[in-house]
Amino acid sequence: MLAKGVAIVDQADELGAGTIGNHCINSDSSGRTFVDCLLGPNETELTKLAEHDIARQLAAAGDGAVALRDAGRFLSLVGGVMRKIVSAHERGEVLLRHKAVSAQQTAAGWQVKVVDMTTGEERLLTASNVVTATGAHQPLERLAQETVGGFNLMERCGDRLIQSGDVFSQGGLDSIANRLAGKDEPRVVIIGGSTSAAAVAHALLHRLPQITFKAGGLTMLHRRPLRIFYLDRESALAEGYDEWTEDDVCPISGRVFRFAGFRLDSRELVMQARGIGGRPPEPRLHLHHLQDVDPAAMQMIDEADLVISALGYRPRGIPVLDGFGAPIRLLSETGPQQPLVDGQCRVLDASGQPIDGLFGIGLAAGFVPRGALGGELSFRGQANGLWLWQHDVGALIVDAVIRTDPASRQSQGSVDAVIGARQLATVSEGE
Repeated sequence: MLAKGVAIVDQADELGAGTIGNHCINSDSSGRTFVDCLLGPNETELTKLAEHDIARQLAAAGDGAVALRDAGRFLSLVGGVMRKIVSAHERGEVLLRHKAVSAQQTAAGWQVKVVDMTTGEERLLTASNVVTATGAHQPLERLAQETVGGFNLMERCGDRLIQSGDVFSQGGLDSIANRLAGKDEPRVVIIGGSTSAAAVAHALLHRLPQITFKAGGLTMLHRRPLRIFYLDRESALAEGYDEWTEDDVCPISGRVFRFAGFRLDSRELVMQARGIGGRPPEPRLHLHHLQDVDPAAMQMIDEADLVISALGYRPRGIPVLDGFGAPIRLLSETGPQQPLVDGQCRVLDASGQPIDGLFGIGLAAGFVPRGALGGELSFRGQANGLWLWQHDVGALIVDAVIRTDPASRQSQGSVDAVIGARQLATVSEGE
C-alpha cells in the first residue's frame, strides 16, 4: 500500500487514539483482542510494541475487559508508530490537525479537500481510493424522531432525557450523580437493548458509589430479546441457556450469538438480571420487553428521575460530491437505520449502489458480515467488532485498494487517501 501511496488525514494532534480514551467505561473487547494487531511472523516496529508496558497490561487482561482510557493509551501508541512508518516512506504522508472537508469524484478517482485547522490553508489530495473511518455520533435530530409506545420521547421526557454518549463522556457520570443526589429511591430508565444500553446500566450500578439504587431502581426497556454470547453450544447448555437454534450458531467458529450476544461486563450483568448460569441476582436492574402498546413502560418512563436513550449511533461522514461538485446523497442519510456501507465495506449512494473507490469502516458503518466472515444466520443489525476491523473487515478494504488498477482511472501518480479515524464509543468484540 505504501508503494501505491498513502495519505492519512486526522483532526487530532495524534494518530490512532481518537476519543475512545475519554470514555469512563470498560471495553466490550478483550485485552487480548486489542494487542492482537501487534502479532506478525516477522519483527517490525509494530510487533516491538508488544513489549511496551501498556501492551503488556492489556495482554495480561486476557479474555477480560479493559478500561477504555487504557485502550486509548494503547491506540495512541500504535498510532504513533504507524505515523512514523507512513511518514518515513517517500509516498506516505500523515496530516494531523487537518480536517477532510469533502471528497469529490474525478476522472482519475477522487479529489479530497483538506484544511489545516491551525492556519486555515486548503489543500487537495488526489486519490484512487478513499477510506473513511470518521467515527459515529448521536444526532439530536434523530433523537427528536424516536418514539416509544407511540409517544415521542423528547416530548414525553423533556429535560429528563439524555443520550448514552453523554453518560460515557468525561464528567457524564458526575452529572448523573448530581441529578440524582438527595433522592431516597432514585429511578432511572434506559431505553435500548444493545451493548451501549447494558454498558450504561453497568456504569450506573458500579461507578456511582454515592447513589444507592434499590430493587427495581434501574429499568432497561428493550425491543429485541437479550441474547447471551457463548464460546460453543456445550458451554451454553451447561449453564441451562437454551434460547437458541442452529441459526444462532456461527458455522465457522461454533460460537452461540457470536455477533448478537452480550459480552464481558454487559454479559455478566444481563445474566445476573435474568438469573442465567447460577449468577448471583441483581435485583436493582429490572428488564422489560417493550410491546407496541405498553402502558406499563410508559408509567416507568413517567415516574423516572432520568431517562437515558441508548438507541445506537449514526455514522459521522464527510460530504461526498460528484464530478460536477453536486452532493451525492448516501443511503445512510435516507433513514435512521440505513447503513453506510455494503458487505464489502463500499459506501452506498441513496439508491443502494456502491460508489466506486469509496470505502467506510468503524462504528455505525452498518457492516454486516456474511459467508466466509462467519456470524450467525439469524443476526440482524451491524457488527462493530474490533477483531473484525483488525482482520477480516480491514482485509476487505486492503485487498480492494491493492487490486485497484490506477491506469483504469487515468490516475498515474495518485495517492490513496485514508481519512483518519476518531473512535467515539465502546467497541464490541467480533471474534
